[in-house]
Amino acid sequence: MGVISIMGGGVPPVIDTGKKALAALLLCMICAVCVGLLADTALAGTETGEFCPTCPDWTNLDGWLAQKDAYEAAQMNQQNSQTQPNANATAQSDPAPAAEDYARADLIAIPTAIEDGGILLDVRSEGDYIAGHISQARNIHWKSVQSGGILEPSLIEAALRRAGIEENDRIIIYGGSDEGGQFMFWALSYLGHENMSLLDGGFEAAEEAGLSLTTNAPSSQQSNYTARIQPSLRVTSQNMEDILYESDVRVLDGRDFSEYGQMRLGNESICLSLDKIYDEHSRIKSASKLRDLFERRLDDDATIIVYGTPEAYSLFYSLKLMGYNATLIEGDWWKETKWAVRNVN
Repeated sequence: MGVISIMGGGVPPVIDTGKKALAALLLCMICAVCVGLLADTALAGTETGEFCPTCPDWTNLDGWLAQKDAYEAAQMNQQNSQTQPNANATAQSDPAPAAEDYARADLIAIPTAIEDGGILLDVRSEGDYIAGHISQARNIHWKSVQSGGILEPSLIEAALRRAGIEENDRIIIYGGSDEGGQFMFWALSYLGHENMSLLDGGFEAAEEAGLSLTTNAPSSQQSNYTARIQPSLRVTSQNMEDILYESDVRVLDGRDFSEYGQMRLGNESICLSLDKIYDEHSRIKSASKLRDLFERRLDDDATIIVYGTPEAYSLFYSLKLMGYNATLIEGDWWKETKWAVRNVN
């Protein structure tokens, strides 16, 4: 400060320039620190409390999972940038799903490897069946065993008898691009039939695989099929309350998000639309993708209630394929219960 007073209150040009340089240097250092903090926040998102990758938001699970995926992807990209020898290398496509990778591989049939000794059951309409079906397949239209859109056990039992199917027969089910095949899988499960599988991709996949097709229906002798009803696989208005109050229960909605947003079964139900489980050709996704999808939402020992038919039939099948304990609500009667949550008046 003595130098400044001696010079009559002025600031020497050298000192002025030095201070400006020092200020500029300090400003650059502050900016660099701020940029670093912002980058760390973008990657982690946990230090500021903006996002916690281990704290699920059950009220908006899909949104939370999307944030978690972005967070994990950012960390993975950072690691890859440090270890990837060739960033321009072409990524290999995912391998085709292998049946043996699923927890219950016996529940899925691949068009190119349909085993001998099973009875093929075509559940499409009679008109579609007559127009062309897999050789030796028998026909039970899935809608013909319903009454008012709900499974009628006596109808399906009678249809199985006419088709000459016995309780212990191995059944390979296939349908079209709708939920018919998955419905019949659930219906037969409810009847107590255990030895069966569902043809992945249905009739369209069989055509693409070049399986032998015919318009001739095989002859069969009427059987004595007797159902062994499994009440635990069907949620009714009488047993719903008991199931909902079990200690470990999850509720999954198979409809799309727009329907789920208007009305859902309880505040903790999770929307799991079929586009996450099946591809655009109605073929189920790989075991690894289903495992990742379910493990982030479900406990292994949980009782899982699925609803929102007809989509719920497909969701039920995918859960069984992955070894989960699932049960199903048929129809829309749940909308009139006290557990229905309405977001639209």
